[in-house]
Amino acid sequence: MSHFNLQIDDFTFKAACKNKTAAQRKIYELFSMAVYNLVLRITHNKSDALDISQEVFIKVFTKIKQNKSQESLGFWIRKISVNTTLSHLKKNAHLITNVDFKEKTIDTDMNETLSSLEFALSKVPAISRSILWLYEVEGLSHQEIAELHGKTVSFSKTHLSRAKQVAQKYLTQKGGGYEAV
Repeated sequence: MSHFNLQIDDFTFKAACKNKTAAQRKIYELFSMAVYNLVLRITHNKSDALDISQEVFIKVFTKIKQNKSQESLGFWIRKISVNTTLSHLKKNAHLITNVDFKEKTIDTDMNETLSSLEFALSKVPAISRSILWLYEVEGLSHQEIAELHGKTVSFSKTHLSRAKQVAQKYLTQKGGGYEAV
């Protein structure tokens, strides 16, 4: 279930459209963690995730009147989050480098497993990682992802395949025997 599938009442939506701070705070509190987590999973950078999340909510509150109903508000916020994050990645593509992490052994402990998955994902290039996340976790189709990037469906499929290959390489190299599906 998507964390963006949350609903707000009509009164709060209309008040937020009128720039009422209490209503905007309620929307922020309801969606802020979902936005931050989505952005963090795509960027793998806490500082960028905080900055981009702030930018997302500035856009949400300046453009909320353009959204026709409170029922689709969460998915509209998700779309703004994805577009803002992808714009950030494209704008800062020249700054992205592969960070060399210390080699470590995978343990059967759940925290260690999650850490290993995070490590493997950190090795996936940003654009491919964003496509992997949008497809596998957010449930977007290849067509939707292609439209977000302004590319073809094959672009999405190719990057998804490459992302899985890179993640798989780091998961199996570390001796954990995990498989990217």
